[in-house]
Amino acid sequence: MVDSLAHVLWIGGPPGSGKTTVARRLTRRHGLRWYHSDVHSWEHRERAAQAGVPAALRWESMTRQERRALPVEDLLPMALQHERGPMTLDDLRALPSSPLIVAEGTQITPRMLPPGALAVFLIPSPRVERARLDHRRHPHRGRDLHLRLGELITRR
Repeated sequence: MVDSLAHVLWIGGPPGSGKTTVARRLTRRHGLRWYHSDVHSWEHRERAAQAGVPAALRWESMTRQERRALPVEDLLPMALQHERGPMTLDDLRALPSSPLIVAEGTQITPRMLPPGALAVFLIPSPRVERARLDHRRHPHRGRDLHLRLGELITRR
């Protein structure tokens, strides 16, 4: 059986690793399709809530102020890192097989990829990752969440 995702080039890594920059350049230069996972974050969150995922339901039940008061460790499950991987696979299976798709996102991990997938994982040094996230001017807690998420991703 031919894998239905053989037409996908995968780019994974922590926040601030350069995934989006590499994907954007590849797709523009070579006329490829870009699956930019950040664009699907809210759609995935809604799908998770509809499926009854406890972390998504908790997120939905809280106000912005309540979420901001939570420690990073409590926010991590609500990032839906594990749940978004299968949703990404579903999204990509629904796209035409041509042109080649460059899919990038933090939820792209070696475990979720189909056998034989063509993938690259960008892992910056902690110093580079911090500098890139600081450059984005996220609120301090957002940067802390991204750094912690990056630690979890690079441990896999």
